[in-house]
Amino acid sequence: MTRDASWPSQAIRYLAPILLLLLVAEYFLGLWVNLYAPAPGFTSSTQLPALIGHYDIGYLLGLLALVAVIFTALSRHVPHIVLAVLVLVGVAVAGIAGGDFVRTSPNPSGASLLMGAMFLVALIGALGLTAMTWMPMRAAPPSPMAPASN
Repeated sequence: MTRDASWPSQAIRYLAPILLLLLVAEYFLGLWVNLYAPAPGFTSSTQLPALIGHYDIGYLLGLLALVAVIFTALSRHVPHIVLAVLVLVGVAVAGIAGGDFVRTSPNPSGASLLMGAMFLVALIGALGLTAMTWMPMRAAPPSPMAPASN
């Protein structure tokens, strides 16, 4: 069994680790914002470079997750499609929760929890997609009941 060499499969093979790295960067920027944000109740009008970077990477993640869904749909690999949709849904819902978090004062803890949970969904999807696209495909072992050929 050989790996599908179609261009969408090859594109997703290189896009998946990029999504994974961007998710890790997004996580650390979120931690930075959380550590060095002004007093509780800060809003999106706060001019924190880390928050602006967090927004920018979030938008890029959303766009690339949508591209990943399109490429996996074109490749017709159902497990890849499911994982790419997990990444897209995780990033989108985390972004919506994050927007709610910074627009509302006092900052709602439920939005923070949802943001973290959806980040985890997106991370699991990206890890799975990266692993599935980079692991070598192996042929199924022969059946033990198969007749021996002489």
